[in-house]
This record gives sequence, structure tokens and C-alpha cells, in this order.
Amino acid sequence: MDNFDKILNQLRDSSGNLKDNFHIIEEVIPIEEQMRYFEYASHIREQQGYIDKGYLIALLFSPDIRLEEKRYALTTLAGLTDISAFRALETYHSSPLEPELASWSAMAYIESKILLESDISGEKQILVSTGLGGVDDKLRFFAVIVTKNREFYSDLQKEILEREFRFEAERKNIIVEQFTFVGNHVKVLLLADLKHDLKAIIHKVVDECNEFGDFLDDKFLLTNLKQIEEEDLQRLLKKENTEDNESNE
Repeated sequence: MDNFDKILNQLRDSSGNLKDNFHIIEEVIPIEEQMRYFEYASHIREQQGYIDKGYLIALLFSPDIRLEEKRYALTTLAGLTDISAFRALETYHSSPLEPELASWSAMAYIESKILLESDISGEKQILVSTGLGGVDDKLRFFAVIVTKNREFYSDLQKEILEREFRFEAERKNIIVEQFTFVGNHVKVLLLADLKHDLKAIIHKVVDECNEFGDFLDDKFLLTNLKQIEEEDLQRLLKKENTEDNESNE
């Protein structure tokens, strides 16, 4: 079992669902931005003394305030176990005055929510941080499936793969958000709960498709960190193809 599977298993309860005290960041927020938020929060909270909650809330909704000041207000309010701070963050995040702080306000809002739920329930709440976010109890994943010989998909192969993938997804209550063919690969964005082994499901789809001509590579990419840009994906495919050719020499 690799680290990807180990991490997913830690999120599951005995029935395979997401544990009740685990919370998904629903917005798509780059991991780098999430790390900056947590590092900044840790830094400022080590140095904070008296906090004027009312002033920070007023500052949050005031125009012509520097982004850094609003970033400070968002992060500080998020660290308070206080319903009025939470409601202020909720209101701001619903329609940020500064679009540049949309991701930051999302992090502050979810942190504040988790602190309040921990205080009310008496049980520690845990944030599930992925780059692609999720919805309810489903995490968002990005997958890439390539042809075996790196030839472009034919129309028939496209039809076979998409039909088999969507059929299996519907059986497992997986939501396919995007299914995009680009030359010799297909990019899939999907929402899946934790009851099923997503890697095993994709392997099954590949095997089913290969009964109709053995045209898919059994190695595929699956991640919940980010969507890989086409330029980077081309480099990965080129590198993998070069390594495969060298190993066969």
C-alpha cells in the first residue's frame, strides 16, 4: 500500500465514510496557498496580545484598507472561538471585497468553523486539506489515462473509454465533472467518496476497455493535489516514454 492509500484509509470510518470529525475544504485552493496561510497564522498568533475583535471586524468591511491588514484581520478572527467573529468571516467570504483574498478568506472561514464545532462538541475537529477540494463527503480527484503506444485516441476508443468510465462511475456514485480528450490522453476531474478504492476502479475501467483492442496503458495518474497543466503533463509523458524506451533496450 502506498502513501496515497494510507492517507485515504486514515480518513475513513469503519463503514468507509469520511469520519464525522473530519472536514473537507470545498474550494479549490492551491496547497502552496494553504501552507502560506497556516505558516502566517502560526507566526502572528505567537506574537499576539490583546485583540480588539470589534476593530478587526470593522476593518474587514472597510474600503481602501491594505490587503496585508485585511489578511491579518481574517487570520486573527479565525483564531478566536467566537460566534460573532465566525459570522463576520462567513459574511466576508460569501462576497469578498478584495477578490485577491478569496482563497485566504476561505481558509479563515473553515478554520473558524472548525474551532467553534470543536468547542461545542467537545471533540477535536480535523481539517482535510487537499489542493482540489471537495463537496460534502466527496473529495475531488484529477486523473489522466493515456494510450498504450502514445497514439492519439480514435473516435471509437474515445467512445469505449468514456462509456466504460461513466458506467462504472454511476455504479459507485462517483460524479464526473470533466472528461477531456487531448491527443493521446484523457483528463478526468471527478468527485468520489472514500467508500471505494478509486485506483482499483480506474484499473477495472482500463481492463474492461482493453478487451476491445488493448489500447490503454495500465499506468495512469491519480491525484487530489492539483490539476496538472497541459505543458507539464506533456513533459511527464515524454519523460516516461523515454524511460520506457531505455529500459527496453
